[in-house]
Amino acid sequence: MGTSSRRMDIFNLLQKNKAVEVSELARLFNVSTMTIRRDLEMLEKQGLVTKNYGGAQLNQGAAIEPSFTLKQKTQMNCKSAIAKEAARFVQDGDSILIDCGTTTLQLCRFIQDKRITVITNSWPAVSYLQANPKIKLILAPGIYSSTSNGVISAMTIDFFHQFQADKVFVGSQGFDLKEGATVPDMEDCQVKRALIKSGRKKFLMIDHEKFNTHYLCRHAAASEFDVIITDNQLDAALRAEAEALKLPLILAKD
Repeated sequence: MGTSSRRMDIFNLLQKNKAVEVSELARLFNVSTMTIRRDLEMLEKQGLVTKNYGGAQLNQGAAIEPSFTLKQKTQMNCKSAIAKEAARFVQDGDSILIDCGTTTLQLCRFIQDKRITVITNSWPAVSYLQANPKIKLILAPGIYSSTSNGVISAMTIDFFHQFQADKVFVGSQGFDLKEGATVPDMEDCQVKRALIKSGRKKFLMIDHEKFNTHYLCRHAAASEFDVIITDNQLDAALRAEAEALKLPLILAKD
């Protein structure tokens, strides 16, 4: 397991248990206690945890979310497979909206050959697509968020309300088949809602680890999405539940 994946797993454990011990984590991940202390120091620098004697506890608050850099390095194979599947739905002549996020960013890799219009608030997406002469690129205005690595503010919301694009591709920090897609931050939630309303066909791109994870702010019910794309590591029970609920779930191949 890589450093970023381990740190993300530690953060996920903290969200479930609220506190962790260094010695317990060292045994769980089969690394030294010094390595775990460095992991916790990094999470503390991001404002996610507070270290204490022998461990750390989760900082309380609705907006707690790991950094874009940390999220970008986790579940990369799954995110790539999801993005490749999502790209199959993009056709020449489409106008598409792309959300901030590490999974939606991967979509940019697979649409390079399309003559399309891309509207986004994601700075990494702009960097990835800006040199492509086939793609008309429209960047949303707003206040920069280091957590999302893009712009998220009231002016971003107003900007997206101007559009009615063919397709919109969004991600989420958490997803429940019955409760829908959720994120920790209220303003991020409002931006995602604006994005979803601004696209005719709505796609959720979400890896299996986000299922049954819940945050404060819901930006969409599961039934609002025309297509929900995840990876093939999704638990069989969740697949059956999605089928029973008649949700449009697609499992991306490796």
